[in-house]
Amino acid sequence: MKEEITLAATARSETGSSAVNRLRKQGRLPGVIYGQDAPKNVSFDTATFLAMQRHHTSENVMLSLNIEGDRAHKVLVREVQHHPLTGLPTHVDFYEVSMTKRVAVAIPLEVTGTPIGVSRDGGILEQLVREIEVECLPDDILEQVDLDVSALEIGASLTVEDIPLDAEKYEKITAPEIAVVAIFAPRVDDAAAEGEAADAAQQPEVIGAADEQDEKDD
Repeated sequence: MKEEITLAATARSETGSSAVNRLRKQGRLPGVIYGQDAPKNVSFDTATFLAMQRHHTSENVMLSLNIEGDRAHKVLVREVQHHPLTGLPTHVDFYEVSMTKRVAVAIPLEVTGTPIGVSRDGGILEQLVREIEVECLPDDILEQVDLDVSALEIGASLTVEDIPLDAEKYEKITAPEIAVVAIFAPRVDDAAAEGEAADAAQQPEVIGAADEQDEKDD
């Protein structure tokens, strides 16, 4: 069973740039909860949220948002807005979920291993898709899916259909035939250039040939 992530929050009534700027100066982040009921404006401790982000590879995290004086809300972190210069979060959108209803989420894909086609044959690995969309219950949301590409040779690929997910828990929304990773042969131009350079390096220098040509020219 997953460890429950909790975040303490406070309802806020003030909105607008002046109000949220005051919150940020106080070390708090503004946010909004969408989903089951009317949108709720909240704020929470910035340092706590940053610490939570450091322990999770994806922003698509589910947590229990405990609002002071209200019930706990089971929410997904749907969007985090960041400052264009500092990169620090400035606002968070939460989406409230029902624990008994499936939700659509995008799960990142992480490639692991070195393909045979790369290590042995000099091929090129290209990851064509970085995430796939699935439907699942909130408790089954994954932060990432690992794809082992060690056995792939040149010309081989993995499609969405090949991604190892339990079909009883996850319904893939992304089309099954889409290629996720592929191993391509080395570029012909690059290989030819390398071969020509190697041949030139192996040619012996003919001493005196240039001098004889100069004498003929004279």
